[in-house]
Amino acid sequence: MEIDDTARYRSIPWVSKLLQDESFITIPSTNREKKSSTEDNLFASTLKSDDTLSGCLTQYRYSPSSSAVPENIEEVRMFFTLGDGMNGYPGILHGGIVATLLDEGMGLLLTLRSNYKASNDRTTSSKTVTAYLNTNFLRPVQTPGVIVLYARLDESKENRKWKIKGRICDLENQILATAECLYVKSQSKI
Repeated sequence: MEIDDTARYRSIPWVSKLLQDESFITIPSTNREKKSSTEDNLFASTLKSDDTLSGCLTQYRYSPSSSAVPENIEEVRMFFTLGDGMNGYPGILHGGIVATLLDEGMGLLLTLRSNYKASNDRTTSSKTVTAYLNTNFLRPVQTPGVIVLYARLDESKENRKWKIKGRICDLENQILATAECLYVKSQSKI
């Protein structure tokens, strides 16, 4: 776990090819950093081990027709290195973890977009929460291994509701799982 995640993923041929796509910008996966607020503890602590999620790398892309500011981020791509400590069956990732990864990746897209507004609007006190997560399991997610998760903004309403679609693919670009998620702005402080 001490190897830099960027170097680790560049050493994997199929991932390295995707990382060369200059339309995506690579950033640290901040959900893997322990925070005093306990935010992100699931990914920064519980699921951060050699036999669970030993690595994660995040990329994002702006809408081709927009300016390059965070509120115009349209797509996120995350690479995960999966261990066998989250299996439901031998060699197969538990379905609940598949859904968790999809929720995390799709939520990160919204987080990256909203960071721009939050940093410029000190009155922002609400967070977004998952209203629903519809998941389709198409093929088993094999472990151990590396997967890629794609999340893309599908619809935005009244700056209060966001529909995001996601998918998890393997090294052969086979779609293993898909999801549609609705996030809503919480009316209470979280």
